[in-house]
Amino acid sequence: MFAMKKVALICAICSIVSFIPLLGQDTTISPDFTIKGVDIPEDYDIAQSNTLRVTLPNVDDKLVKRVWTSYARTQLRSKVRYDRKTKQHLAEQANIKSYGSTNLEYESRQSGKDVNFEISFQETSYVETEVSGFSQRSINTTNLQRNRAARTVLEDFAREVRREQTRLEMVQEEKNLRKLEGELRSLKTANTRYHQEIKQAEERIQKAKSNISQNEKDQVDTQKKLQDQQKTLELVKRKVSSI
Repeated sequence: MFAMKKVALICAICSIVSFIPLLGQDTTISPDFTIKGVDIPEDYDIAQSNTLRVTLPNVDDKLVKRVWTSYARTQLRSKVRYDRKTKQHLAEQANIKSYGSTNLEYESRQSGKDVNFEISFQETSYVETEVSGFSQRSINTTNLQRNRAARTVLEDFAREVRREQTRLEMVQEEKNLRKLEGELRSLKTANTRYHQEIKQAEERIQKAKSNISQNEKDQVDTQKKLQDQQKTLELVKRKVSSI
């Protein structure tokens, strides 16, 4: 009996030791993908935690949900759905690399300019052992492997969110470029029209100047004819008076 208790105690200690390397792991991906809160237990006392979280900076919640739906389908081979009875968002039979297939609950919440995204597992993360007649919880090594694999999923998902966000930014910048190109084309068209209008105006001015010159000549000629006609009229009046 004492030997069995001793073996159980050694197993519990080994399971705790197997968890220690995880504690010092760096959760930073890159300046743009900093994991601000990854909920992997810090010691065996809170080993029952089944939720991992990631904070996605400067992103919209609708975008995150849309990317997750696509990511779950293509990378985890899972279809997301909403359970109206339990009011839970689910990704069933998600195939997590280095761990296997499992059911996930997920939640995405906007927090200012950031989005807090979390995934939760339905199975427990600890095992019950009996040491010296007392029940004791210890880390489930399999679930430590699961949590490490799930953290990789969150890191990869964060990159996909940023890729999609950057792609949308590129699409918007392309729209801005096309808009500016359209404005430039309109300005060039207007410039051509203005030059045509100037040319037409100059032609009208030139014609008007020619008309003015001809008009002045016609006035001189008409004035001379007028004077001649006055003289002719005076002669006729005199003839009338002499009769």
